[in-house]
Amino acid sequence: MLTRPEGRNTSLASALRAAGLTVIEAPALAIRRLDAAVPRLVAGDLCIFVSRQAVDACFDGGAVTPWPDGVRAAAVGAATARALRDHVPPDLILAPDQDAPPDSESLLAAIEAARLTPGRAHILRAQRGRDWLAQQLQARGWHVTCHALYQRSPVIWDRATCEVLAGPDACTLLLTSPEAVEAVDDSLRRQGLDWPTALRVVTLHERIARRLQCLYADRPAGALAVRLSAPDEAALFQAILASARSA
Repeated sequence: MLTRPEGRNTSLASALRAAGLTVIEAPALAIRRLDAAVPRLVAGDLCIFVSRQAVDACFDGGAVTPWPDGVRAAAVGAATARALRDHVPPDLILAPDQDAPPDSESLLAAIEAARLTPGRAHILRAQRGRDWLAQQLQARGWHVTCHALYQRSPVIWDRATCEVLAGPDACTLLLTSPEAVEAVDDSLRRQGLDWPTALRVVTLHERIARRLQCLYADRPAGALAVRLSAPDEAALFQAILASARSA
């Protein structure tokens, strides 16, 4: 089951089906561009993109093209950095190392390694998100503004979709954000169903894995098998394939 937002699962689903897996595309979150202006960027600014959705929302919203000289763009992870390369010169993009987790902690390390002079920092994000990075940059002398450019809303699954997950057949679930975990949990509860007795999950970050482990805290050891993956399509394909074939 692939739970990324609509439009993000197509190529991965095709590759998995070609490999012999049954695939259900069941987005857990819906993304909607808000009617909000993108920031006006000037030389010396740092523009931080927390997700690929932030990149799409920024440039669909009329961001200045070409990208302004002297403005650094920062990406939380490799997938976001790849999306930025369609709009921003590569030498102006900051991102964590390829092997680092795609999170604010890794991005802060990359920003500090670049030894930038603190100035204005714009964080492009959803309506809700972690404030940790903003707080850390402010403590280091940056003037930080958060811009909500898009909204993530939970998708309420129908009974049939919930029964696929909660049923007895082995399932590998792709979950790429804490909000997706909460959305799936809410859908199951609305249908009076529980998480399956045994579940295999592919995810991107230990924080998501810990939330799932809390949901399975009262289950027998081995009921939940979590596999961490890099966010790119090739890595996700290999991780899901290995997870599905580990049953």
